[in-house]
Amino acid sequence: MDRRKFVVATGVGVGLAGCIDANVDSSGGGTDQSDPGDSNGPTGSGDSSDDSDPSLDDEASADESRGDDGNGDRDGDETDNEDETEDGPDRSVTFHSCTRATVSGTFDADDVAFASTGFYDEGLYGDTILEDGVVFGDDVTAPFSGSVTFEIGNESNVDAGDEEIVVEVPDYGNDGTVITSLTTRRADYMGAAPTHANPHADECLGELEPDGDGDDGTATFDVAGAETNAPVTAGEYLEASVEIENAGGTSGTETVELIVGTDPERVDARQITLDAGERTILTVGYETPPVDNDQEFPVRVETEGDAVTRTVLVYGTG
Repeated sequence: MDRRKFVVATGVGVGLAGCIDANVDSSGGGTDQSDPGDSNGPTGSGDSSDDSDPSLDDEASADESRGDDGNGDRDGDETDNEDETEDGPDRSVTFHSCTRATVSGTFDADDVAFASTGFYDEGLYGDTILEDGVVFGDDVTAPFSGSVTFEIGNESNVDAGDEEIVVEVPDYGNDGTVITSLTTRRADYMGAAPTHANPHADECLGELEPDGDGDDGTATFDVAGAETNAPVTAGEYLEASVEIENAGGTSGTETVELIVGTDPERVDARQITLDAGERTILTVGYETPPVDNDQEFPVRVETEGDAVTRTVLVYGTG
């Protein structure tokens, strides 16, 4: 089911225009209207009602603590895009940036991890609800212990590793796409509701909104997609190619880094300069160290405000 919705932008901000369901009911011949201010929307409070499925009360009864400070303020230059919350005793959720989020913990069969988005396309606002994600035991193996990373990329894709699952979320809008919430509880999934709202979703969307309040004087380097030459044999050169776009309103220079391993280590860094709206393909890499056994580990390419992650395999020489 195509759950994307489009809204005519009013120039006054997200939430003031009528939300138009892109799926027209052929029997009624009209369009379904919904209130974009509904708290169950992708940028709502993140709290859901357990009575959406009485059989799941036990699963949905765990209290969740919200790790933000209540006003959405960012705390520092290096961490101003990251907000971590708890999802029960064994999971944590982090919104690293407007386009990347992670849920970490243990997942059993029928557990879920899905992302919802908001986007602008040719001046129109739209959203997706639970379009991108996985059902454990159906889409990926269960039980699973590790992290599920959602990131905006070029296409819909799921890359499942032993300790990390990467869900690539398509860039639905030509003007940009934001991960607005994650749904990680079965009861919320059944009710098409968010479990965790991105506390900076409104700010992120404001930067994309035509004639909005975004800072046109700031360079913002976004990372999309990631192609590697893995698998490689230990001692060979491992490369990752990504698309870097300056989504800000002015030219700028940033350092793009390649981070590898479960114990993260920076192995390459490149400085690039882009004009506003300019894109480029950048390749980073390093010579893998000699190992006897096969190794599977994450590699991450990141800018100051965005990152993409892939799981790679290096064959041992023993």
